[in-house]
Amino acid sequence: MSEQSLPTLPMWRVDHIEPSPEMLALCANGPIHRVRFPSGHDGWWVTGYDEAKAVLSDPAFRPSGMPPASFTPATVILGSPGWLGSHEGGEHARLRKIVAPAFSRRRVKLIARQVEAIAAQLFQTLAAQPQPADLRRHLSFPLPAMVISALMGVLYEDHVFFAELSDEVMTHQHESGPRSAARLAWEELRSYIRAKMRDKRQDPGDNLLTDLLAAVNQGKATEGEAIGLAAGMLVAGHESTVAQIEFGLLAMFRHPQQRERLFGEPSLVDKAVEEILRMYPPGAGWDGIMRYPRADVTIAGVHIPAESKVLVGLSATSFDPRRFDDPEIFDIGRAENPHLAFSHGPHYCIGGALARLELKAVFGSIFQRFPALRLAVAPEELKLRKDIITGGFEEFPVLW
Repeated sequence: MSEQSLPTLPMWRVDHIEPSPEMLALCANGPIHRVRFPSGHDGWWVTGYDEAKAVLSDPAFRPSGMPPASFTPATVILGSPGWLGSHEGGEHARLRKIVAPAFSRRRVKLIARQVEAIAAQLFQTLAAQPQPADLRRHLSFPLPAMVISALMGVLYEDHVFFAELSDEVMTHQHESGPRSAARLAWEELRSYIRAKMRDKRQDPGDNLLTDLLAAVNQGKATEGEAIGLAAGMLVAGHESTVAQIEFGLLAMFRHPQQRERLFGEPSLVDKAVEEILRMYPPGAGWDGIMRYPRADVTIAGVHIPAESKVLVGLSATSFDPRRFDDPEIFDIGRAENPHLAFSHGPHYCIGGALARLELKAVFGSIFQRFPALRLAVAPEELKLRKDIITGGFEEFPVLW
């Protein structure tokens, strides 16, 4: 294949919801492909399920943010102290161990009722709005931020402030310079967390910031690392869940038979959440996790030189027919669903259980609360947020 004819990412979904025909055609031709990224650089896109798991679990591939810097995107968070995605080996394990208690089964169980209460509160707020109402403004955007505020141990009233900073950081990630919007928002977010963490000296509790403060006091982490860990949990946990709520609802609107199935059989909510995660993992049209081989490697018979860009396409792996039956079909009763929405290997998303809890709170009751819920515009009129890797929409107007 000539350089001029290389497939180019992103490959956008049809009407925001159906898998890209270009992606499906590419996947049918093998598990790894030479592509051109939005930056103009060439590299490889891993679309095969087994091959993706192999790359993500292989220490021969270093994560983004690790040296050499010349191969790292110009972002403010990659390489930042405490950003888990930029660490590996013993350092990654040390930092991950510090935040693990906040996402333990016990802590997630304790917060479950709070998540349900927050969802019910937001349903009530949405119901009080004149129609059509923006579901993004009144549900999908505030819910993850309010949940994270509970997890961190800060006031609910703060959720609007740090959710907007999180949004600013992720929207302008590829701007550079000391005065970029993303850098300013990132520093403001870190300053906010620093102040709240110091407050925990006088008011500790069973929350993430208290855990991080204890780690600093015990010499297990620097203050900068602790702040970075908290900021990373906030940014990663907020933006991805916002998008999954919106894409999940759009899928239900697009597939009314699946919606009616969930409405009539609420016990399917767990499987429905897994299918939403499979079909719409964090990402827009070129989602994935970038890795760089330290030495020349061969994947599925394809030779890849050292330090090449290798993008593991999490969404694309969900359409690998070797692993999923009828992968293009949205099926909330899918029996086996070992998707890679939360990645795989040492960097498996530590907040996966919390994200599932939030999605379950929404999809477990939203159609009971709003039986006639529907889009107020045609699906193609929704404006996809192409400037942010997690996707989602600028607005999500609904009627009920």
